[in-house]
Amino acid sequence: MKHEQGFSMIKIMFLLVLIGAGVLVGYKIIPVYNANWKIQDTFEFLARNMSDQPEEVIQRRLPELFSLKYLSRDDVPDQFYENLVVEVNAGHIEIYSEYDVTVWILGPVEGVNPDSAYDESELKGMDKIRHKARQDFHFEPYAETP
Repeated sequence: MKHEQGFSMIKIMFLLVLIGAGVLVGYKIIPVYNANWKIQDTFEFLARNMSDQPEEVIQRRLPELFSLKYLSRDDVPDQFYENLVVEVNAGHIEIYSEYDVTVWILGPVEGVNPDSAYDESELKGMDKIRHKARQDFHFEPYAETP
């Protein structure tokens, strides 16, 4: 009887560890996708409703629209703003950008600069595990007037 209880306890502990890991990954990754969904939704709004506005007006209005969706400038990397293109031509809008996000599930590597290129063979100890747990995402939000 004691052996069966111990085995059940191990199963429960394993299940709790799996659930905890899933919650951790979701906690780190969901905000990245949420920001992209808000950007895509804003782009689609602009393409549908502001096709008669000049590019300068759209560029000025974009931060306000992001703010209405509770999307701050820090929620996306600078690369998003550097690659942002708004093209207006005779009532037709095309708006797009491209950016990458790296999510360090277990925190960034410590032995090297995580923001620069590094060789995985340079990593030691826990940094190898941190590198393996990192997730890289590439987003290309796009919308145009139908």
